Amino acid sequence: MTVLVWVLLAAASISLGLRTTSLLVGDTVHPMDRLALSAIAGTLITAVTLEVCASYRIFDFGLGLLFSLSLVGPYDLTKWWFRSRGRRWPWPSGAPGSAWVIALRWLFVAAVAAVLVAIAGH
Repeated sequence: MTVLVWVLLAAASISLGLRTTSLLVGDTVHPMDRLALSAIAGTLITAVTLEVCASYRIFDFGLGLLFSLSLVGPYDLTKWWFRSRGRRWPWPSGAPGSAWVIALRWLFVAAVAAVLVAIAGH
């Protein structure tokens, strides 16, 4: 896939994830934790959607459906940015949370770094 397709899928994934976590997560959760949960949820929703569409042999339909959502991704990310009210940092170790929450934050950062290194290696 080209870079543009990956960017559009990432924007759709962020949009789906942020809208999902806005229903499930309250304001007491750190904004960066919500963004991390959104990235995970959006990636899972996007992957499942594409897999189901591929199993029904309508993969292009699934891509079109997700591409139509990709225009909302930057809007949702901007809305998250303004609603976080500057509470984005310090993260992952300085924000309040239990030891397992901080460990999961660092695991998420390591996983994102590993994915980026794998993509750059291709």
